[in-house]
Amino acid sequence: MSTTSKNQKEKKKAKTTKKMTSTSPFKSHAQFEKEIRDFANKYKAIVVNQAKRTSDYFEMTCYNYIIRFYENNGYDVSIENLQSGKYRYKCSPSGIQSNFSHFLISKRVNNRRRSFEIQHNVAIQSSQDDEIFTTPDIAIIKKGKVKYTKEYYDTKTTFSYVENKYLISFCEVKQFNPYPELLFNFIGVVNELKKDYMTDDGKEESPVHIAPSLMISGKPNKQTKRIRESLEDRYCINIFFDLFYNATYIFSKGNINQIRNTGKKPSS
Repeated sequence: MSTTSKNQKEKKKAKTTKKMTSTSPFKSHAQFEKEIRDFANKYKAIVVNQAKRTSDYFEMTCYNYIIRFYENNGYDVSIENLQSGKYRYKCSPSGIQSNFSHFLISKRVNNRRRSFEIQHNVAIQSSQDDEIFTTPDIAIIKKGKVKYTKEYYDTKTTFSYVENKYLISFCEVKQFNPYPELLFNFIGVVNELKKDYMTDDGKEESPVHIAPSLMISGKPNKQTKRIRESLEDRYCINIFFDLFYNATYIFSKGNINQIRNTGKKPSS
């Protein structure tokens, strides 16, 4: 094979590899670990790495991006409930909140400091039925409102939860390329946890809070772009695509005004 032909073949292979990498909804564990470690270093914390799947890593990084949203909106941020001196993410609905860490965010408004918690995988009471609970991946709640009971399960296992009236907002995290059913399913969760948003009566919280958000790792196609546009036009929500590669920009200070906050949908 001539040198020219060999070089052309190598360039073609490199181009193909680059294309596959840029469109993949997956990312290496090493990349995730570096992002999480860099984030923890900012708060002089050591992370207990209990992630077992790529989706766990992605959920942890999305949690960190929500922290960044609040930092960029002028909140004071601190770590709460370290476990043996280390930050422990709650990567599944199993377990109770007191065994895991979370972030406390606070901001002064009209000479009064308002404080909230960003909790990971905590059960939230339905806005439709007081006896039903579902667990969003990330929940922004009023400070100190996690409750515990042994009456929920037949086995008397402790159940940790938050009453719906103390839920400010929430985020769902999905490590997929977006597809129609995934987007529509999110609206079902909005209906269960924030029913007022279905009739455009959502409360505008003070200080600023992120609107209910769906955070997706992969890139959209023409169909899912159209569905997102329609859903965001109907409801005050955020649907974020391509977070593996664009999250840093989406949650940057310069882009903060493009992220919807709680309340009614923007008037056309």
